Amino acid sequence: MSFLKRIFGSKQNQQPQQKATNEVNLDTYKKIPWMTDNRLQNIQICLEAGFRPASSLPTEFERKLRPSIEIAKRLNAIKALVLWLMVPEEHLESERILSFVTNNELQNFMDEEEREILTLSRGDEDARNAIGWKFENAWTLAWFFGYKEPEISGEMMSGEQMQEILIEFTCPLEKSVENWLNNLNTISEEEVIQKEDLFYCLHNAVRSAQLGGSTVPTSFDPMVNGGVIHERRHSLTWMLQEGINWNETDLST
Repeated sequence: MSFLKRIFGSKQNQQPQQKATNEVNLDTYKKIPWMTDNRLQNIQICLEAGFRPASSLPTEFERKLRPSIEIAKRLNAIKALVLWLMVPEEHLESERILSFVTNNELQNFMDEEEREILTLSRGDEDARNAIGWKFENAWTLAWFFGYKEPEISGEMMSGEQMQEILIEFTCPLEKSVENWLNNLNTISEEEVIQKEDLFYCLHNAVRSAQLGGSTVPTSFDPMVNGGVIHERRHSLTWMLQEGINWNETDLST
């Protein structure tokens, strides 16, 4: 699948990571009565990177990791959408993608707009321009299956990274997702909870910055880079809201 590198590009096109600029004393957060050690650990990561979450954020939530098969099917549903829009028909026949979706019931892990994509032309420019946000969803889902930890800088994923996920961390088109999953180790529920809490804090800082607050690094774009944090948080929070549909995920901060 070397043609993917030509389509998605490489890490050479990535912009330098943001540098932390906000200086806030961790002691401020230690004084909160309901503060936990896990939250303090995440707050420290945020502060060192230049993000300043609100000190009033709750620390206790009802969280339960959904079944691994659901996480796997959501990741592979994204794979099907990306392949549909980003890989030309001459390199990958439409029937192979559609069969992959049908055989694994991946349509049940797509929202209505996503299912509509599979009825569009493979070269639909509007849909292709919008699909990049799915890359960000895919990163945190693929992390659950062994891909590297999602970054918090707000820089968008490179095409090379998406290529790695498509080839090495998703199910081959001819195989069953259930069988593919049998051979994988996954991240523990505790690790997912910790990572989701980190992105919850980051997302809060982003939301405050979008409203005019000085809560993110100076080189951080609250809308563009903030959108990256939003999408990565979406996947993590969905993973911990068993029984909730993708579009109904509670992303409040």
